[in-house]
Amino acid sequence: MEEIFLARRTLAAYGAYVKHMPYSNELGLRMLIGGALREASVLGYHVVPLFSYYSYHGPVFRAMLQVRRGKFPIKRHYSFISYCIQCGNSRGFSWDELGQMRCSCNDIPGSLVVSGPLWTGPLHKASFLTEMLELAEQWGWTGDRTGKHIETLLKVMIDESDPVLPFGYIRVDEIASRAKVNSPPLISLLATLHKEGYAATRSHIALNAIKTNCPMVECVRLVKEFHSMSADEKSHGLIEA
Repeated sequence: MEEIFLARRTLAAYGAYVKHMPYSNELGLRMLIGGALREASVLGYHVVPLFSYYSYHGPVFRAMLQVRRGKFPIKRHYSFISYCIQCGNSRGFSWDELGQMRCSCNDIPGSLVVSGPLWTGPLHKASFLTEMLELAEQWGWTGDRTGKHIETLLKVMIDESDPVLPFGYIRVDEIASRAKVNSPPLISLLATLHKEGYAATRSHIALNAIKTNCPMVECVRLVKEFHSMSADEKSHGLIEA
């Protein structure tokens, strides 16, 4: 009942029915951007996210948006997000697919959780973040302890801006739980995914999570294979990557 109540509150405030998913904090940012996009569209404008930031202190959800003239095509980057409890995969559904939502794993009734409409495009603009990083370096903001955090954060956000990466993130613990093995080091998982040809990076929202275009079922297979490798094979794989 509490989840339904919260979903109704987000619908009233932001025009999006948002249910709990493993990457709910990212959904919060996408709900915020989607709400701004919807309001701007009414006035004949649209918005482009320059950067979006989440911090667990608060928690805090912030987005810097560039307002542009002209309405945004409603079907582009403003749709519905689903998560399958059964297989762990996420995917987007367009407005035209409403009433036809199902997972390719032949999901059991009730296993597909859907939220939306939300912003489904990139959370950041890489060129803007690169400019921010260059200015921070010029102004000496990247030297001390705090500056190092700023530099690391901006670099992660730049990596998150890869248009190949889908919405959401995957916690390493969830992959390990589905694979029934211990969690691999995050850096090892990223190296393995890159070696297999997938796009993958850390998430600035969750420490032990990755953003990748690799399906959950494939992530589980790769983690199982990594777990069965010898120590020498693991270190050799890291060196190659």
